[in-house]
Amino acid sequence: MTSLKRINVLLLIAILVMSVFSSPLAMLAQSEEVVAKVNGVDITRQQLLDLLEAEYGYYALQDLIQKELVRQRAEELQVSVDEDEFMETYGLIVAQFGGPQALAMVLMQNGLSEGQFIEQLKWNMLVASLAGAEVEVNEDELKQWFEQNRSWYDQPFAVEVSHILVDTEEQANEILAQLEGGADLSELAAEHSLDPGTAPMGGYLGLVTEGLTVPEFEAVAFALEEGQFGLAESAYGWHIITVHSKQEAVAADYAAIAHLVEQDYRRTKALDSQSYLFKLEQEADLEVLWPAQ
Repeated sequence: MTSLKRINVLLLIAILVMSVFSSPLAMLAQSEEVVAKVNGVDITRQQLLDLLEAEYGYYALQDLIQKELVRQRAEELQVSVDEDEFMETYGLIVAQFGGPQALAMVLMQNGLSEGQFIEQLKWNMLVASLAGAEVEVNEDELKQWFEQNRSWYDQPFAVEVSHILVDTEEQANEILAQLEGGADLSELAAEHSLDPGTAPMGGYLGLVTEGLTVPEFEAVAFALEEGQFGLAESAYGWHIITVHSKQEAVAADYAAIAHLVEQDYRRTKALDSQSYLFKLEQEADLEVLWPAQ
């Protein structure tokens, strides 16, 4: 997943300073504009700008330099942010924050708009893509790396299951008898299951692979045939388990997913964003003339 650049008040101020400094003529024209009065004493826009430049000018200039370096390298390598990948990444971030409203609250607390956040996210994705694009790749190394990380790509054996969790073996047997007699699993799960995560969904747990749940649960779930019910006792209580379907293990075919393997290889071998930006600065013909002597 793409790593987010740290967002804080300092970054916001740097963004604001950049926008102020981007229009020097307008700044000069309004330099004597009064922005505050303190007991009759004027504070001018020029005083404000002087303070911002003194305190945050270095960070704003560094940001401008890095953005120009990235723009030039992206143009050279013909690299851009894929819109579909961005939308997928943004959706995951929104979900991790707890939804659009929760994200909006975090941004508001940090003084950032959604537009600024999106711009910063796209910037980080572009830097990550550039860093990956500069990783040297050859077919033999890719195949070797694929074999070393085959577990990422092989489809493991899995069972699609639902369960009802109760306290006692007696209650578990009673519910099992009802299910085998044709009772509705969803209704019984909603009424009796002690698992707060699955009870509202009719006991549905989804695909379970080895190591995902407790061993006692897995032993029964993996042994059941589709449509069968079974009982398992774990530290959580008694589980009434049913298997909806099975997904057989399938070994990944390198030829079919070579493009995906290469993408993952580049991501794992690429420099992190800060190291990559430092690399661009070291390679550039860079002359900093600020502050003016």
